[in-house]
Amino acid sequence: MELKLLNKEGLTDLYQNEMVIDFPKAELKPLSAMLRLMDMGRYDPLLITEGGQPLGYALLWLPEGREGALLEYLGVLRGKRNGGLGARILALLGSRYGQIFGEAEAPEPAAPGPENDLRRRRIAFYERNGFRVLDYQCALFGVRFHCLYRGPETDDRKVEALHRGVYAGYFSLAHMERYIQLPLKPGEAVKPARSWVEEVFPGPAVTLGERTAESAARFFEQMNTPAIRATLPMKAKTAEEAAEDFCASQLPGASSFGRTILADGRHVGDVWCYGIDPDGTPGAMVSCCVFERALWGQGAASAALARFLPEIAGKYGLKTVGAFTFADNLPSIRVLEKNGFRLAEEFVEDGVPSRYYQLDLEQEKA
Repeated sequence: MELKLLNKEGLTDLYQNEMVIDFPKAELKPLSAMLRLMDMGRYDPLLITEGGQPLGYALLWLPEGREGALLEYLGVLRGKRNGGLGARILALLGSRYGQIFGEAEAPEPAAPGPENDLRRRRIAFYERNGFRVLDYQCALFGVRFHCLYRGPETDDRKVEALHRGVYAGYFSLAHMERYIQLPLKPGEAVKPARSWVEEVFPGPAVTLGERTAESAARFFEQMNTPAIRATLPMKAKTAEEAAEDFCASQLPGASSFGRTILADGRHVGDVWCYGIDPDGTPGAMVSCCVFERALWGQGAASAALARFLPEIAGKYGLKTVGAFTFADNLPSIRVLEKNGFRLAEEFVEDGVPSRYYQLDLEQEKA
């Protein structure tokens, strides 16, 4: 049995195809938080394989000092369960990290009997596999947990300090005081909260840069994944073809114009307008895509559109622009609606439910 460290794309696929099914929504932290922690070097999403075949997964949050790891999620893939794999995976993780912190939802008097039975069985599973229940509990985002530990340390205060450090190295002090009760003092009430409240971090500085044949090819390479192609199909089939398409768009009389999206100076996506008619006749279409997934949900696409739309309105005298999106592409729909686009039409194309949005540039300018 082996542990394979996933990249961001692998974690995204695991989250969307397995974890949203395996865990109730209330128990899942946002994918954006996991990706941000990966950028910080403090998150290990692991795929467990044997003989090249995937069997399960484990997601671990690392303290700043990388002393041990907090086991956030442990799962065995559907069709592979009930074969003792959970115990084998925990043994493998113990060898890799030396010491592991765990959190298991505590039984509650108000909870239904079957739910409390499940919680007790979960704690007993960890105890059978080398974990001990610590002498303190915690409450995270309104939910009370027993705290567990597997490792050589026998002083619960030292374990508590390491455990708290996992969260303290990520959240601000104010966020910690509001949502992270670690430890939960005897008799202390659990502060109510919705499932997970992600702290609002300062977004990146978004600017627009010049598109070149090289940047068009790079954009294609970054976009050429099944997950992104499913949301934004591309006409080009290769990076070379994407560069050629860009060069064609620079010829006299071409009806497209685009810019690169830069976040803190690095190329993270593209925004472009096509079907431009210099007399301002309606028909121009806008597309925007941020391919750096760690920035999804942080406002980078909206910031790019806020800069790009006035630019094309002034450059070409456009009065309106439109945008197409798949009907189930909720992130794209949220970005469009946030930037003033209004739903104009719903239709089905090639069997796929789609939407057409339109923006009145003159109204936005007023």
